Amino acid sequence: MKHKVSYMTEVLIYVSIVWIGVGLVINQASANESAIKTPSNKELEGTHWRLVEFQSMDDATGVLRPHDPSLYKMRLHSDGRVEMQLNCNRAHGNWSATPSSDDGTSGNFEFGPLASTLAICPPPTMDEHIIRQAQYIRGYLLKDGRLYLSLMADGGIYVWEPDNGKTSVQNMYISPEEGGPRDWEVTGLKNDRLNLREQPSAKAKIIDKYTLGTILDNLGCQTSEGQIWCDVQKLGGGARGYVSSKFLKPAVSPDGSTPTGPDDSALHAGQNKFDATGTVPCSFSEDPTMKECEFGVARAGGGYATVVITKEDGRKRAIYFRMGKAIGADTSQTDGYPEFRSSKENDWHFIHVGSEFYKIPDAVIFGG
Repeated sequence: MKHKVSYMTEVLIYVSIVWIGVGLVINQASANESAIKTPSNKELEGTHWRLVEFQSMDDATGVLRPHDPSLYKMRLHSDGRVEMQLNCNRAHGNWSATPSSDDGTSGNFEFGPLASTLAICPPPTMDEHIIRQAQYIRGYLLKDGRLYLSLMADGGIYVWEPDNGKTSVQNMYISPEEGGPRDWEVTGLKNDRLNLREQPSAKAKIIDKYTLGTILDNLGCQTSEGQIWCDVQKLGGGARGYVSSKFLKPAVSPDGSTPTGPDDSALHAGQNKFDATGTVPCSFSEDPTMKECEFGVARAGGGYATVVITKEDGRKRAIYFRMGKAIGADTSQTDGYPEFRSSKENDWHFIHVGSEFYKIPDAVIFGG
C-alpha cells in the first residue's frame, strides 16, 4: 500500500509539473504575442487632406476632378472627429480606421453619419456626390504620400493629397492678415439675395443685399449666435457690414488662383520694389496723342497689383488692381480728386483719371 500511494503521489507530481510547464508555455506565448507590434491608425490621426479626384470603376463616369481642389478639404482629428469643406458646404461627423498591416498604411476605414450644411453650390460641384457616398467607404491605402479611400463593391476610389495650404477647414474663416482668403464670393443662393447687416446677427438691420457671384473683401470673421459671421465690403467700395458665412466661399481670381494673405503690393511699390518695369500707352488732355509712359508694377498674386506710372512732367500716378480689376488711383486734394473710370476690352484695361488716359495689358497685372 505504501508503494501504491507513493506511485500515485509521483504521478500527481508529474502531472502537476506538466501542467505548470504548459502554463509557462502559454504565458510565454501570450507575452511574445503582446510583444508583436500592433497596428494602429496613428498614420491618419491629425492629418489634413485636399481632394485630387474620384476614380470610378464605371467607364461612363470615369474620373471626376474638382474644379478647384482648394474648396474640398478634409481633416481627420485624432479624437475620431472629421471636418470637411465641400465647395460652399461644410460637413462633420466621425471616422474610424482599423489597420490591416503592421505599418498602418492600409486597412478598413469608415465614416459615421455626416451632418452637413445644405447650401446650393454653383456648378460644377462634387459636394453632394461626396456626402452621399461617404457612408459606403470601407477601405484606405496610404501610398506615395496620397490617401486612397475606396468604396465597397469596387464602387470607386477617392484620392486625397496632403493639404498644407492656408485655407483649410480649421482656418478658412480668418482675415487675410492671419493667412485667410482676401475675398469671398457670394454662393448658395436660390432666388433671393444675401443680406448685409449692421451687426453679426440675424436680427440686425439690413443695409444692403448682394446677388449670386458678388465679390466681397474679407475683413475678418467671428462667431455669433451659434454661427460664423464675416465682416465684408463689396470689392471696389460700398457699405460695410456682416453676412453669414454659409453663403460665402473663397473667391477665385481670373488666373485661377485663390489669393490669400495680406496685399503688400502698395507697400512694395512705395519702396520701389517692382516685379517688372516697362512702358504703357498714355495720353493727356493737353496733348491727346498717344505716347509711352514708363511704369513699375508690384504684384501680390491673384490679380492684386499696384502700377506706378511716371508722367511726362515726372510726377507719379499709382493705379490699384484687385482680382484683376482696376479699382482706383492715388488721387488727392492737390490734383483736385479727378474722377476715376475704368473699362476693359479683351486683355486691355482702359484707365481714365481725370484727363489722364492709360492702357494697361493683363500681362502687367498677372505677369507672363
